[in-house]
Amino acid sequence: MSHYSITLSGSAECVHEVRVWVRSRLGENPGVDDVVLVASELVTNAIRHSASGRPGGAFTLHLSVFTDRWHVRVDDAGGLNVPRIQAVDDDQDEAGRGLAMVASLSLRWGVFGDYRARGVWAEVPIPESAAHPAARARLISRC
Repeated sequence: MSHYSITLSGSAECVHEVRVWVRSRLGENPGVDDVVLVASELVTNAIRHSASGRPGGAFTLHLSVFTDRWHVRVDDAGGLNVPRIQAVDDDQDEAGRGLAMVASLSLRWGVFGDYRARGVWAEVPIPESAAHPAARARLISRC
């Protein structure tokens, strides 16, 4: 297993940095686009819906690589609302779909903590196209 983490300020400008950082850790391997999307959605939610998005706020992104999955977790400063998948009534409304996308790309996802601090995590499968032992070794051994 490999584990990486980064702590950034809770500003919207950091979402791009998260995408670049995840890709720099995982490379251009099959399935990495899904991990980038999951990480950016979890970070966006932390910035929009937790105290991490307030002035002086921050979040920590954790990324772990296992032989069959990537584990993505965002620790934030908590908030009053528990992250959950929301029903979206309007096809034109772009908000409210983030956790539904995370759930559709993940083996499982969840939340722990409370209004003071929490972690939101998801496990993204490494695709079968990366199942060759040499490809898996490249995924695991990146520093």
